[in-house]
Amino acid sequence: MENPSSSNIEEVQQECYDEWMSLQAKRMTDLKRALANGEKNDGALRELIQSVIEDFKDYARKRSEHSRRYSSNYFAPTWNTCLENALLWMGGCRPSSFIRLVYAMCGSQPSSVLPTSSVTTTSAIGESDRD
Repeated sequence: MENPSSSNIEEVQQECYDEWMSLQAKRMTDLKRALANGEKNDGALRELIQSVIEDFKDYARKRSEHSRRYSSNYFAPTWNTCLENALLWMGGCRPSSFIRLVYAMCGSQPSSVLPTSSVTTTSAIGESDRD
């Protein structure tokens, strides 16, 4: 297992992401051009779409490879404080924390997105136990 410095790992990950984003930009330009030209050839459009899907699969494969080679960086990200990494190590990785992170990045709260019928309050649970 390789043991490169954390900054090297971040550079490798950033290069992987930048490469994928540049491919996405190129594919988007090609798709917009085909749309603007009123492309009637379904085969050509399918090839463009397939290339976008293949680019994503390649990106996911590379990320998976990076996660195997540099696994510690995925379990203790460098942007976390030492305390946060220690808590992750002691408490384990909680998938719910990733869900909360996504909601926070979107600027909303999970309770405001969930329908009220699917959320059971603790008082309702306590009342049903007493009956």
